[in-house]
Amino acid sequence: MNAKDKEFIAEAYSLVVQIEDLIKKYKYEDRVMSAIVLGVLDVDLENEPKEGEEVNLKSVFSYNLDSRLELEVVKEIMDSQFHDPDEDLDSMLGDLGISLN
Repeated sequence: MNAKDKEFIAEAYSLVVQIEDLIKKYKYEDRVMSAIVLGVLDVDLENEPKEGEEVNLKSVFSYNLDSRLELEVVKEIMDSQFHDPDEDLDSMLGDLGISLN
């Protein structure tokens, strides 16, 4: 991890702390559901990782959840809102009768 990556992670962590403080400031701990995960892949951009080679993820995370159920709700929301650009390509090609398989 280079100095720029470390600076980025430190600044991101500072922002996460600000969000946590904002929740506390408004006393919304019981009203806000939040889950934040932000990570930077620690890779050498000059050399693509080889198959089976581990890639480290330097991450910052925070959550304001009271139960496993709330975690599941947040995961479901994230899953339903995620937009995979590859699905659009597969759908478009499929509509044209083209398959990449």
